[in-house]
Amino acid sequence: MATDDRHRAGRFSAATLVAALSLAGCTSLDAFEGPQANDDEHTLCYNRAETTPDQLHALATEACNGTAPRLLRQGADFSACPLLVPMQLAFACGGS
Repeated sequence: MATDDRHRAGRFSAATLVAALSLAGCTSLDAFEGPQANDDEHTLCYNRAETTPDQLHALATEACNGTAPRLLRQGADFSACPLLVPMQLAFACGGS
């Protein structure tokens, strides 16, 4: 393979990787609202290394329009959250 061919192949691979990561939403490790199972249950996807418990609580309270969020479950969920932000926090608003 000629040097120019290897250079072009390397450029194509890098560009493809950047495009794929952008489309997959993997360029940010910030917490975000994930898929909602139903009207009463909310979820947040987050990365444990980048998100503090205080940040999660603030995001959950915001999603609940200021009412207290109630934890339902927490754990890794690769089917609902992206690979780099795999943790999922499920909560309901208000109540006990």
